[in-house]
Amino acid sequence: MGKIRVGTRGSRLALKQAAMVQEALRQADSHIETEIVVIHTKGDKILDKPLAAIGDKGIFVSEFEQALSAGKIDIAVHSAKDLPMTLAKGLCIAAVLPRGDVRDVLVVPKGARLPGSVGDGTRKFVIGSGSRRRQEQAVQVWENVVCKDIRGNVDTRLRKLKEGSYDGIILAKAGLDRLDIDIREDNELTYLPIPPEQFLPAACQGIIVAEAVQGSLAEKLCRQITDGKTEQCFLVEREVLARLSANCSEPAAAWCRQEEGMLVLDAMYAGNKRQLTCKAETAAGLEMAGRIAKLLKEASALGGKLG
Repeated sequence: MGKIRVGTRGSRLALKQAAMVQEALRQADSHIETEIVVIHTKGDKILDKPLAAIGDKGIFVSEFEQALSAGKIDIAVHSAKDLPMTLAKGLCIAAVLPRGDVRDVLVVPKGARLPGSVGDGTRKFVIGSGSRRRQEQAVQVWENVVCKDIRGNVDTRLRKLKEGSYDGIILAKAGLDRLDIDIREDNELTYLPIPPEQFLPAACQGIIVAEAVQGSLAEKLCRQITDGKTEQCFLVEREVLARLSANCSEPAAAWCRQEEGMLVLDAMYAGNKRQLTCKAETAAGLEMAGRIAKLLKEASALGGKLG
């Protein structure tokens, strides 16, 4: 085939992630040529509503899938946490890149008070986040927090924080890393990574995937750059969401990793958290995902919280 046309959103982070896929393909085969095709999605165009209010499970994906099916692009690069549970007919996940940092980061102005700090009486600490998962965990972790919706790319959100629209915002550490934002050198803002055990990440957070037409040459080329361990965690975490019938706009989280030869899975749904372990095998991991989803559904039905 000629050049591989790589579909991506137009933000600085999305372009960086597409470049990472391009570089991985070049490392796998120096003869592969690629070109970037920027596509603007529904989620990029509607910025005056919270994501949950738009009501579309594929708001950052649908236009890419249409372009793939129509042959306008050969692969589409996504943040894995944005993927709907069901892909369009004839399409598949062709590549899963090595995972970045899974943690969320609380960002506040330099020298400003922190959530939970004493001295402001009844004044609430306003955190900007459009994620129901982050909102739900934030009010559990910090007693004096209220959450306010925020939209826009990383640069836009940092600007809004500097302008005083929020006391703090929560961003993904992997995105900051990919944008080469040195959290130790910023003179205006303080970045506070939150332990994932305390603040569970979104399912597949920190993972970049490439979507392609099933059976295409592009799919075969992309298979060369898939990281096996990350793909295993990707599949298990998505299975949790599938068993919960949850999409990326719901208050659900899943974090799978390998520890001492075992798979460890933490998951959250509707304020309830559970952890399970199993052998480091994909089949066992998928079965574990079903068990943890069942436990979370039962806890939710009983009205239990964060057990």
